[in-house]
Amino acid sequence: MKKLLIFLLILSLTSCAEDGENDDCSIVGRWILEGFEDNVMYEFTDDLRYTIYAAEPGMFGTIEDAIPGPNDYMINQDSITIDLDFGNFSTNKVEFKCDCQVLDLVNTSGTTTLFTEGHNLSSCD
Repeated sequence: MKKLLIFLLILSLTSCAEDGENDDCSIVGRWILEGFEDNVMYEFTDDLRYTIYAAEPGMFGTIEDAIPGPNDYMINQDSITIDLDFGNFSTNKVEFKCDCQVLDLVNTSGTTTLFTEGHNLSSCD
């Protein structure tokens, strides 16, 4: 039932940006964590977030190489809630930039920036 609810919430995502420029943006894919470019990557599938640590700096494997226990997540309009396990959840506003290549996750503690694998983060304004 939980997986069905998450799937339905993901399907309800209709817009990633207020101006409509990034209506087709998707979180599904491989995202590198700014500040940890050589070490940490997240891979989002339709309903799970996998954490992949680099075997060598900047060299990331596949989902099969991810740490055990991926996190469920759900998207509701312009926010994402990630189940961090043991009753802990992280809820963030989703803001795509740079033609969907950069993703800011914004909450009251600050902003976490992710960018797609192969994207040069410095090329964005």
